[in-house]
This record gives sequence, structure tokens and C-alpha cells, in this order.
Amino acid sequence: MGRLGALLCGVCLLLLLSSCQQQPKGVGQFIYSDGYLHLCRGDRAEHLNLAGNTLESYPFQCQVMYLAKNGWVWSGGVHAVRVYHDQEWHEVELPIAGNLGTIHEIQAWSETTDGLIWASSAALSTYDPGTGKVTVIVPTLVVPTPTPGPKPEFFDVITLPSVGDVGPAFEAADGALWYNQQFDGIVRWDRTTDQKQLWAADDGFQGYAPIPTKFIQTQDGDIWMGLVHRGVYRWRNGTWQTWVFPNEGSAHHRLQGDFTVTDLLEDRAGHVWVAFSRAGVAVWDGSKWKAVGDFDSPATPRVLFEDSAGTIWIGSQQRGVGKYSNGTLTMFPKLSIVTFAETPDHRLFGGGLGGGSDGLFLYDAQSNQWKPYPIGQ
Repeated sequence: MGRLGALLCGVCLLLLLSSCQQQPKGVGQFIYSDGYLHLCRGDRAEHLNLAGNTLESYPFQCQVMYLAKNGWVWSGGVHAVRVYHDQEWHEVELPIAGNLGTIHEIQAWSETTDGLIWASSAALSTYDPGTGKVTVIVPTLVVPTPTPGPKPEFFDVITLPSVGDVGPAFEAADGALWYNQQFDGIVRWDRTTDQKQLWAADDGFQGYAPIPTKFIQTQDGDIWMGLVHRGVYRWRNGTWQTWVFPNEGSAHHRLQGDFTVTDLLEDRAGHVWVAFSRAGVAVWDGSKWKAVGDFDSPATPRVLFEDSAGTIWIGSQQRGVGKYSNGTLTMFPKLSIVTFAETPDHRLFGGGLGGGSDGLFLYDAQSNQWKPYPIGQ
């Protein structure tokens, strides 16, 4: 059951990545650094100088970006990994591997306190910026072949991923690294002692080999993990806990459908926010869950963001933007924003589809409106 679950979850992850990262026009992701917005537009990367309002464009595939602690900007695209430093892009040889049916080799970036950059794809590998050394931590693992193998009837078409998926790696406060082993389970790796603990599909994951989409560690030390199709889990006092969400209330205020977690966030009050693919947004207040807003199927809440004022922003594709402040949710229904960034002078940018600047927006707090950002004007 565990391997079957892994195959199904692998398909779900490919579909999720395709819908979440492949933006034909607009901004799929951006980050702010040193006066610049670094934008991923799918078919190209861009640097927007906010002071001069000038744009530089680079014609290579960009799907996932990450800002490292040393100021380097990492980009994962199609068949290539690049890093921006010293005012230019450099291609880096990383042993990434893509799955059949997807062109996004890099699924996630992360970084540990020793400065290593971790690249998650169909393998898990590290890059040492100081030495340039590349190390494969989890090699590519081919999908197990059923015995006996199925016989094609009309066309010999493979519809499942050709290799397993590794989600994001996460370093906890105690230095332990959390990640998933393809077709198997969740690993906690104590890199000091080299001891590894594995929770397999039958160890609390309903018989499905879990594929994480995001980890966070909350103020109380708990590890929270969002999964493909399996919802949200919490590691507390040596035990995994999950919840069956009630199908109650009106159609616009119930959690149901696909429980793939697209984002996790702990706000400054210690509440945990979860965005579910085609199932809405929920917040945990420490004792119970509450559904937030109107993000029912087929909409997909994509991103959760807390600004410097403590406002929670909910970005989604097709169903607008939510602003949650002082217990009140305000909707901007005509927007499609899937990424946020705030500058040191508290300018809040949003990126997505549409708008006069091909998907780049700026929030005007005085008028409480999102306005297209006039690039180059």
C-alpha cells in the first residue's frame, strides 16, 4: 500500500508543481534583495531595480527561486541550475533529475546553518558555496516495477513518474534535518551523530508514503509538515498527529476536497495557517481549526504571507486575494496573486497573472487597493 500511495502522491505532486509553478504569462515567484526584485516568469528571469525602475531580462527557464544568507540568488529551471552573484548569473552543475511528465527538475531550495544549499528534485543534493563541492545525499530512485509488469494494450505509454520525488529539506532548531525518502517515509537525520530515524507509510501516514510540500517549526518547538494529498501533520512529543477536518457549515466555509498542502505559516501570535489545494484555508488557534474565507474548489490557495504590520495575506490563483487583519477578512476578488514580497520601506508587492505590468502589483495602503506596478515608467 505504501508504494502504491507513493505512486499516486507522485502524480499529485507533478500536477501540483505544474499548476503552481508554470505561469505562461505573469510572475510565478519573486524575492526581494538589496533594492532589487528578482522575478521568475517561467521562460525567463528578471531583475527589477526599484530605485531606477529599470529591468534586466535573462532568457533562461526559471521556476523556483531562493535567496541564500550570503545574498546569492538561486534559480531552478529546465535542465539547469543557476546562481546570481557578483552581478551575473553562473550555471552550477548539480545532479538534478526530472520526472517524466514534468519539466521542473528543482522542486525546492533550502539552506542549513553551515551554509550548504540543498536542492530537492528526484534526488536530494547539496552545494557548498565556499568550496563548490556537490554532494548527493539521496540518489535518484526508480519507481518500483510491479511483478509481473503490466502489458500495454494499444500504446506503450508510461503515465507515472519515472523516478521518486524528494520534497523540501528542513533544518530544525536542534540541527536535525528532516526530509522524505522516496517511496518510503519521513526521515529525521541527526547529522552530528549520523543517526537516522524513519517513519514509513504505515507509521501514522495511512499507508501512503508521504511526500512533503513544506516544513515549519513553531515557537513551541513542534514540527509541522504539509503533504501531497494527505493534509497536515504535527510532530509533538515523539508522536505524529493529524486531523480529519469536519465537513460542516456553508459551502463557502468548509474544508473538503484535495488536501494537498500548498503553504504553511505560523503568525506572530503563534497561530498556524494552512492553505490546501482546492480545499481552502484553515487556521489553528492552539486548540481547534477554523476555516477562513471563500477559496472553495476549483480555486487553489497558493501562498500565505504575514507582512510587517501583522496582516495575513492569502494569495490564490483565479479566486482573488484575501487580507486578514484584526479578525476580519477582506477580499480582492478580481486578482490572481501567487507570491508576495515586502521591502524594508514596507512596500508590499504581489506577483501573479494580469495587470498592466504583466503580473506585478503594488499594494496601496491608503486606498486599500492593489495596483499594477508601472515597470519602466
